[in-house]
Amino acid sequence: MSTTVGEGQFRTRLSQILERFGSVAELAQAVGVSDNAVYKWISGRGQPSVTNLVALARAGRVSVEWLATGREAAVNGRAFERKVDRGEYVFVPRYDVRLASGHGGSFRSDRVVDYLAFKADWVRERLNAEARSLLLIEAMGDSMSPTFDDSDLLLVDLAEPRFKHDGVYLMRRDGDLAVKRLQRRPDSKLIMRSDNPAYEPVVVSPEAVGIIGRVIWVAHRL
Repeated sequence: MSTTVGEGQFRTRLSQILERFGSVAELAQAVGVSDNAVYKWISGRGQPSVTNLVALARAGRVSVEWLATGREAAVNGRAFERKVDRGEYVFVPRYDVRLASGHGGSFRSDRVVDYLAFKADWVRERLNAEARSLLLIEAMGDSMSPTFDDSDLLLVDLAEPRFKHDGVYLMRRDGDLAVKRLQRRPDSKLIMRSDNPAYEPVVVSPEAVGIIGRVIWVAHRL
């Protein structure tokens, strides 16, 4: 979350969500965290990560923007607003993150810097995804070239926080964030590959990587 957001204001919005569930245990179960994690957020002793913030917003049926800042994303244009009102568009948050696809990277902050509008039907039918489970981050480096390059936007589906099949995943390894192609070997270990042949593949155990989500779409610069 953004460090510019007042903790008291966030706790107030969190309390509103908690009231809908009736207990910390029920909210924690819906978010997929421990009861202690929710207690820390409520008491101000901690704030949720990007992944948990999105899960919390999804559980509370609120937008990530409102939960993080208390504001809703502004949409310009009356015709566009009518389409939004009819649910023709969904807004996916882009975080202030540059993700190193070479040697690892880290969050600069968890701040939502803007939103990109996607056709709701396209997200649902073409990507087979739920808009509330998506976020956008920016790639950095060339290890995944030509699949994507430096400054390309990556659309990540947080609904897949585990390895299901071969694909490109956002993950945390040794404290760093990275995006790599994962493939399963016959012995159940994973091959972590870069699409750029200049980078050597690495064999890891499934427990050695913390998968955050799967990359399902890329926006390239021309």
